[in-house]
Amino acid sequence: MSFHIHAWKNRTRDFDVQLYESDGTTEVILAADDVVRFKVGRGSGTPSLDLNSFEIESGGSKVTFTPGTNDVCVRIGNDTSGITPGNYDAEISVVDNSETAPADAIKHVEYGVFSLHKTQGGEVGEETSSSSSSSS
Repeated sequence: MSFHIHAWKNRTRDFDVQLYESDGTTEVILAADDVVRFKVGRGSGTPSLDLNSFEIESGGSKVTFTPGTNDVCVRIGNDTSGITPGNYDAEISVVDNSETAPADAIKHVEYGVFSLHKTQGGEVGEETSSSSSSSS
């Protein structure tokens, strides 16, 4: 399965997803002590946006899920100010705390595209200029 998230720089965007095993039909049932991660970046370098379900970022970005289901919500908040608009690779994964071999196994669940767009009305904290024209 794959996804495509469109977000606007420094604007809040919620994205709901249901997680499935690689067969595309078996639901990933999340336990209360699992950790869901959402990472955005290019290549194998440090992610441009790195979210997880055990903390909320200063700009309000977070990942939440409903235990006993495969329902996840990714909220992109005002944590995109340092990210250049464009297309990025994105991944949602689960740290399964019930796994013992290896302990706390990280399981890839979904890959997709994260598209960050400029905003026409400007960004939070950014001065906007207006142009005026006169007619004679």
